[in-house]
Amino acid sequence: MALIDEAEVRRQVGAAQDGAGDSALARVYVVCGGEGYLKQHYAAQLCDAAVDETFRDFNYHRFEGKDLDLDTLAQATDAVPLMGERTCVLVRDFPLESANGDKDFIAFLQDLPEHVVLVFWMDTQAFHPKKYKALAEAINSVGHIAQFNAPDESKTLRIVAAGAKKRGCAMDRAAAMYFVESVGGDLNLLQNELEKLCAYTGGGNITREQIDAVCVKSLDAKSFDMVKAVSAGNGTLALRLLDELFRQKVAPQMLLGSLIANYVDIYRAFVAIQAGKSAEASANLFDYKGKTFRLQNAGRMARGMKLPQVKRCLELLAQADRRLKNTGMDDRLVMEQCIVGLLAV
Repeated sequence: MALIDEAEVRRQVGAAQDGAGDSALARVYVVCGGEGYLKQHYAAQLCDAAVDETFRDFNYHRFEGKDLDLDTLAQATDAVPLMGERTCVLVRDFPLESANGDKDFIAFLQDLPEHVVLVFWMDTQAFHPKKYKALAEAINSVGHIAQFNAPDESKTLRIVAAGAKKRGCAMDRAAAMYFVESVGGDLNLLQNELEKLCAYTGGGNITREQIDAVCVKSLDAKSFDMVKAVSAGNGTLALRLLDELFRQKVAPQMLLGSLIANYVDIYRAFVAIQAGKSAEASANLFDYKGKTFRLQNAGRMARGMKLPQVKRCLELLAQADRRLKNTGMDDRLVMEQCIVGLLAV
């Protein structure tokens, strides 16, 4: 089953914008995958390439898929373009998977007029083409399924740097990596925080201090700061960070889960280092796409630890997890005891 990637979508959009005519774009696109920002961006790019901006009000139609019936959709796709080559119909979150095996929907796809570009933007709805092969084949017979998943770390850093440049700022690789570590890997969130950061700096090179002053850190970044404080033996800072998270009403289970993830990173980095490899060597064995910096950071702490210490930390975290789930102990007390135990290790 053929899926197209970002590069192919970009090529087709570029060909349409360069005046390649009707042949540049297919009649149907399903924009799916796990990366929300890229899905939204390329769904919009396809629509912009499909219709002339001058007559967009007449030739562009958008629907929410939740309550959209097939007759209404068919009427929109049958509409003849006004003073343009094509019409474009964008449908957000159409329940495609429920259409699997629907003969009427398959017939609708096969009968789409040549002048339409129909874009199914799977924003919050999932679509798994490998699971619904018959439907995927029907879509591929008249169009494409474009799947966008989380980019790797290098690409995320390039997107961040390009976004800063577009807003009149500059961000070197070290600052971009710190920004991603602090905010998290979600591209939508990164774009929102970048907009705020560039407005604050007003131009020029972005520094770590400016990122700390403006950007909202992700839970993973905050819990990693706590792990660093524990690793440095700074109990005052570790407990202050814990207090801040409780004041921000972060759910104790979410906080503990993030701490566990950080210590699992340390364990994986430790094992790799003991095997004579780099801290991030295990990235390919686990899901670290776009997040290898986690292992690099964990490696700096793992080098100062011994295996019994790493194991004891994981035991304390597992013990705290059981207490949160199965006892009536106060959540804050459980977390404070856990942090103190980690400091003792």
